Amino acid sequence: MEIASRPGWWNPRWGWKTWLMAALMVFPTLGFAVWVLIEAGGESPIDPATQALAEQNAGGAVIAISGTEHTIYHYPGTLPSAADPRADGRGTLVWFTSPSCARCDDMLFVHGVMAGYREQLVFVEKSTDRDTADERYGVTGVPAFVLLDAEGKELGRFGFAADESAFRLELAKLVAQPE
Repeated sequence: MEIASRPGWWNPRWGWKTWLMAALMVFPTLGFAVWVLIEAGGESPIDPATQALAEQNAGGAVIAISGTEHTIYHYPGTLPSAADPRADGRGTLVWFTSPSCARCDDMLFVHGVMAGYREQLVFVEKSTDRDTADERYGVTGVPAFVLLDAEGKELGRFGFAADESAFRLELAKLVAQPE
């Protein structure tokens, strides 16, 4: 009894035109896969020093959320409100951001700047992907900074600041405003 051999997944009797057509389908697919991997770029790194600074600025624990463009040091606590005001009377500057915000990653210097305002303000970073506070304040784009009084009332807002001096200028305008 003779056992018939089964051909493998490839057919050695294919002509050169068939092989060319198969190659023309495979190589673009592989090229696209490589392009996607390059563009995705992996995840942004978590910096323990920035996380510690963010926790000091927020006055509590933060969660580091690594994203494709930006690592968020998200404060999971609630923001002040009329029903639950801050007992110390300080205002809160909220930085609304997302893991895909490349401009936000260019602004990590804000954690260092806000360390100088701890006596006056609490500074928290909120991920729009993990929290609904952005909806409460009508934030539709990131980055967005919203200054709140001790009872959660909005005192002002601004967006992207290209560098530390521009951020300090925008912050000074908000802090100097009379309530």
